[in-house]
Parts: sequence; structure tokens; C-alpha cells
Amino acid sequence: MLILGCDVGAIATKTVIFGDTGIVAYDITVNNGNLKKVVEKSVDTAISKAGMLLECIEVKAGTGMGEQYIPFEHTTEGIIKCLAVAVHRIHPHARTIVDMGGLITTVISISEKGKVLEYRTSDKCASGSGFFLKLAAQALELNVEDLGDIIIPCGERAHMGTQCAVFGESEIVSHMNDGEAPEKIVAGINYSLGSSVATMINRLGGIQDIVATGGVAKNKSVLRAIEEILGMEVITLSSIDEQLVGALGAALCAQQRMQQ
Repeated sequence: MLILGCDVGAIATKTVIFGDTGIVAYDITVNNGNLKKVVEKSVDTAISKAGMLLECIEVKAGTGMGEQYIPFEHTTEGIIKCLAVAVHRIHPHARTIVDMGGLITTVISISEKGKVLEYRTSDKCASGSGFFLKLAAQALELNVEDLGDIIIPCGERAHMGTQCAVFGESEIVSHMNDGEAPEKIVAGINYSLGSSVATMINRLGGIQDIVATGGVAKNKSVLRAIEEILGMEVITLSSIDEQLVGALGAALCAQQRMQQ
């Protein structure tokens, strides 16, 4: 049986086609323009890679904040459960999930069976996550992918007091006008964001294994900041792109429905 999972997030749409042998094909498309067309493009790309038509896929599932823009019949799966189911399938020892997405960060506590015990979600303005990093990269005239490679010792980081997109960008410009080196500003941004996430984990009582998902999980500097503050390792899933976990979870949740 083939199952399609589509996660329509704030910055990108992710599509996974899942079969008996695992992930058959996938796609990540940035949300530029009409969201319905973006979803269609992502799904079309994934099924094209799989060498099939949409009609060949028996079960279709959707999740994410833009799930309502999926233009075909599908089951609707909650993103929290999707993340828990997918992470547990790949890494059964996970007990805390940190999903750092485009607009929000979510910390989820799960049981040894992968059931959601409790979760917390960041304030959309205060912890912009991926969107904040995107604006920061634009202000510094860097690629957002490059931000995670800059790791600087504590005493040399520029101080960042906020992750709010508006005030944060203003703070970056002030540092630039003061002649602060771009790499020190980037290090400060990453540490500030990591500190915010670490605080969320502590408030939830997060325990190991801690698994990071979402686009910001690709930023090594943010992950290192979280580890430095918590004194615990943060794991990423080597067998799957960090951004695809929600889409895979949607497919797995739909599979569970079929089995039940």
C-alpha cells in the first residue's frame, strides 16, 4: 500500500510517499505565491519522482497549519501526533521532541510507546524560529544555510535580546552599524534562539533522548547552544531530512487508521 503524507508549513510544503519498504519519494517546496499551487507542485514533484499518478496512491493524509489548502480528498492529522508517531518509529528511545519550524517551536514529551504526554508551543512573535533566521540572513546578506556553520566561543558572541522578527532585525542592524563582525552577530542570533528553545525544554521537564526536527534543526550552531545550556545531547535523525518528519508522520497516522 502507498500512502501520501503532506505537511503544509509556514515556510515550506513537504510531501512524502510512503510504502511497504519505507519512503518511496519526497519533496520540499518553499511556499512562494499561491499556497494551493505550491501544494500541487510539491505533490506533483513527489509522485513524479515515484513514477506514478496521484490516483495510484490509495491513502492520502495532510497536516500542518496550511493543511486546508491540500486540493484533494485526504485525512486530516494533528501535527503534534504526526511528529510523535514518526520520531518514535525512527528513534524509539526518544522521549522529548523539539520541532523548530518556520514560525513556531514545539516541544513534545512522549512515552516509551510514542504517545504524546504533554507539549508546549512558543509564542509566534517571540520565537520566530525559521522565519527569524531567514530575516537575519537577509539583513546580513548571507544564505540562511550558512548561519549554522558559524560557531564562536561564548565571550565573542554579539548579544541578542529578542527573537521577535521586527525588533530582532533592528537589533541586527544596530550591531552592524556599530561595526560588529557578521560572524559574531550570527553566533549571537543562534545562541539566543537556542537559549529560548532550551528554556521551553526545561519548562516541560524534557528528558533524553531529545530529538530535534524541523528546518531549524539543520542549524548546528542552534543545536550546540541548546546542548550547552541543557548539558544534554540533542539528536537529529540521520535517516530522514529534518523537515520531512511531519509529512512522514501524517502518512504513518493514516496507516494506523487503516489498520484499525
